[in-house]
Amino acid sequence: MKNRVDGFAFRITGLILGIVGAVVSITGIVFSVIGLHRARVCKHCKMEGTYQ
Repeated sequence: MKNRVDGFAFRITGLILGIVGAVVSITGIVFSVIGLHRARVCKHCKMEGTYQ
């Protein structure tokens, strides 16, 4: 009796890499939004010369 499923390791690897890629993508988007928000806040503050 053969109980092996062909390509199982590739499916698991693809699933893991997909999850890791999604987490990295979401983290990048969050950091980008935070950076854009802080740049906008700094543009309107009196300490603009301090950061240049």
